[in-house]
Amino acid sequence: MEKQKKERLWNGNFIFLIIISCVTGFGFNMIYTMVVDYSAVNLNASLSTAGVISGIFSIAALVIRPFAGAASDFYNKKMICVISTGVIALTALGYAIAPNIPSMFLVRILHGAAFGVSSTVNIALVTFCIPKSRVAEGLGYYGLGQILAQAVGPGMGAAVQERYGYRSLFLLIFVLTAIATVALCFFRYREPAKAETGKTFLSALSPKNLIATDVLMYAAIGSLFSFSNGMVNSFLKTFCESRGIPDYALFFTVSAFFLFFIRLSVGRIADKKGITGIVNFSLLASVVAMVFLGKSVSLLMLLVAAALKASGQGGGQVSLQAECMKKAGPSRSGVAASTFYIGSDIGQGVGPAIGGVISSAYGCETAFFGTAVLLFVGFLIFNFYQKKQKSAGAVQAS
Repeated sequence: MEKQKKERLWNGNFIFLIIISCVTGFGFNMIYTMVVDYSAVNLNASLSTAGVISGIFSIAALVIRPFAGAASDFYNKKMICVISTGVIALTALGYAIAPNIPSMFLVRILHGAAFGVSSTVNIALVTFCIPKSRVAEGLGYYGLGQILAQAVGPGMGAAVQERYGYRSLFLLIFVLTAIATVALCFFRYREPAKAETGKTFLSALSPKNLIATDVLMYAAIGSLFSFSNGMVNSFLKTFCESRGIPDYALFFTVSAFFLFFIRLSVGRIADKKGITGIVNFSLLASVVAMVFLGKSVSLLMLLVAAALKASGQGGGQVSLQAECMKKAGPSRSGVAASTFYIGSDIGQGVGPAIGGVISSAYGCETAFFGTAVLLFVGFLIFNFYQKKQKSAGAVQAS
């Protein structure tokens, strides 16, 4: 009976964090598609400047992540979560009152930094609320709120903006995130005792505390899924218009559907069977998806590619992220989360940049095929690494 209670996944803290993640996720997704248009129309920014304003968010998140991971392992995770969520709420208010382009830049940088801290510490906090034997399953369920926000949030944000205007949209997001911040203050969490005493935060900012080198390979493989995301999100519209494929937006609807249901089951399998088989399937499914996408000449082919890609991403990313958390251990959950997210940030940012160069010179089809080759190389490297780890484990055991 005691063991069953200890292994219970759906405890109050876990459910609470899922709800908070869903609320903040809706706020983020209701606004991120609006930034370029708002900056161009309301602040008279050029499209290039508006693009920089939009992109500076990801750069700020990327830069802050290593320090967020170190802080998460050094300070109280609940405190950091409350502060970062509160700052996100204030940035929503900042969007509503920013009078010019420089102030908008500052708001975006602050928002990106707060988001980088919040998303990193949230994952570290979640791992303390779920049994160690069910980490992958727990993270899979935790991500469902984000998937729902990604699927519904942009449309909801557009509807609010069209009916009530940008300022009302920003104020709504401020209210939602402020409520989440207040609710987090009542979250029941006690920081575990630290193994080391007399240690200052500055002394904790050593390379090993900023980057979890023991999970770098899993973060690198995870970045390949983000790379393909960046590639597809940036060039799918252009590709479909060149091929005369209608209703390309259904690609994202189908992706969200498959991503949701894959997340419901893959974590349980990863906890019981390990990640090797799941990641192999995920990488190969993603390879086939990118090839299929590059060859698409009809909506049906496009939707098949969407199903394959979502199946690969849904299984691969959550399994790799969970393995990072397990490998690093509870005392280094913050740096493990930040290292994995750094890989995702780099993949998401580099994908469109490389894709733009290739697409301009050789077309989107070649860019998609090149992504398939990269994913297959990742498949080979991952299997070599897993065999090496298995051999090292066997030698250590003997």
